[in-house]
Amino acid sequence: MPISGQKRLFDSVFWKVAVVLITVQLATGILAVGFTAWYARDQQLSLASVALTARLDAVSEEIERRSASNEVFFSNFSEDLILDLGYRFPDPLFIIDLGGNVNEMIYPSLDAFPEGFIDSTVVPVVPDILDLENTFVQIIVDATDTIVPGGFASAPLLDTGGFPVGIIVVQPITQSLGLELADTNEAFKRSIRVVAGLSIFIALLLGAFFTWWLVQPLKKIAATVSRIGEGDYGLRLLVKGHDEFASLSGAINQMTEKVQGSIDALKESDRIRRELVANVGHDLRTPLAAVEAHLEEAGRFRTENRSADAEESVESARRQSRVLGGLINDLFELSRLESTVPRLQLEPVLIAEIISDAVSSNSSAAKAKGIVVQSSIEDSMPIIRADGVRLLRLLTNLVSNAVRYSYQDGHIEILARRADDVVKISVSNDGEGIAPSDIDRLFDRYYRGSHARTRSGGEESQGTGLGLAISKAIAEAHGGSLQVESHVESGTVFVVTLPVVVGESENPRTK
Repeated sequence: MPISGQKRLFDSVFWKVAVVLITVQLATGILAVGFTAWYARDQQLSLASVALTARLDAVSEEIERRSASNEVFFSNFSEDLILDLGYRFPDPLFIIDLGGNVNEMIYPSLDAFPEGFIDSTVVPVVPDILDLENTFVQIIVDATDTIVPGGFASAPLLDTGGFPVGIIVVQPITQSLGLELADTNEAFKRSIRVVAGLSIFIALLLGAFFTWWLVQPLKKIAATVSRIGEGDYGLRLLVKGHDEFASLSGAINQMTEKVQGSIDALKESDRIRRELVANVGHDLRTPLAAVEAHLEEAGRFRTENRSADAEESVESARRQSRVLGGLINDLFELSRLESTVPRLQLEPVLIAEIISDAVSSNSSAAKAKGIVVQSSIEDSMPIIRADGVRLLRLLTNLVSNAVRYSYQDGHIEILARRADDVVKISVSNDGEGIAPSDIDRLFDRYYRGSHARTRSGGEESQGTGLGLAISKAIAEAHGGSLQVESHVESGTVFVVTLPVVVGESENPRTK
């Protein structure tokens, strides 16, 4: 496999988790075996000491039996006995009399024990145990270095009358214990190899299983996220249980929904932008074409000496230019109001005066349709701090729309009241109303519904189509809101809500 392929392979989470799990399992197995060996060491030494005691007891009995015929006990061991004793222990053996003198020093025979057990360079040290009361009563096995280095083992020697005449000592007993533990150690090593093999196999098996179990959900999540990244925002992860994987899946689903919502919003914004550009282009092109046509017509009338007709065409061109100017001003005003920080000229404003001015500016249109306009303002209405010019424009737009879409000889009512920390101004009429399908988009720029916002002609009185969008922007720039409630054939109610800001304090969104 190429080096790059190996790097990609071991960069996988699967292998990282597998290595960690297998290492942990192997370390756990090794520690368990180590603790078992450490715990079993004392038991092994105890069993080896028992075996060494039995062998030493047998040797002492044999020496007593084979030396019982000597007139002087232990003075002259036969060569056969000395040779035979060299085959008993892989450590030096010597005989000590009651005075502490070494009568015989016997080294192990070189051909009696496995290679590596015999160390003929060891010089035995006589243990200082003759003064101990149990030295001539029982066999002693001391595997520590407390009395002599390497430990020792001793057994009493008795004469035919049962009286002690000396002791037999094996010192050190390192090789003797090693010989006793040889089979046990070999069995232990075999067990270690078997346990290690089984541990590795089980660790690999369990490591692979648990790694697959842990990584598989991550692989599914990664695959789904990859598809989402490619644009398939309709995908959702299956959330099962309450663990971390479920939390991750839920978070990814929420993120995908937000991304999908953002993309939908961008598409809608792009659609609105295209629609806005198309509408603006249409509304700019129409009056410009009309101006050009009227001016051309005026020129033709002048060449024909038709001064009255020429003047009428020029006046028509002026009206269309005013429509064009109003549209441009409305677009500029709306862009300023919808900026991050609208710049308002705050001043003390009397609600009653603003309502009176708005009604007055629309009185001619209302009178032409026989519409009765009534207003009702609470006596306790406070002076609010607002941009008077823009607030007047807001109310003028609402009253103008109410007049335009009221029935002939209809009725318009304007109410102003205070509710806690806000002022509410409602403008209602008994006109044709607004279709439910148009309500949600009523304040969009250039949205043309089936009733209230549909313009039927190019006359100046029809407006620019931005009035309600500007009105809502003005209300929101003051920290308030503009809402509508309408039913077809039952009239419409617009409600402006403005915060009460008294004294010198200013709206934080204003200049």
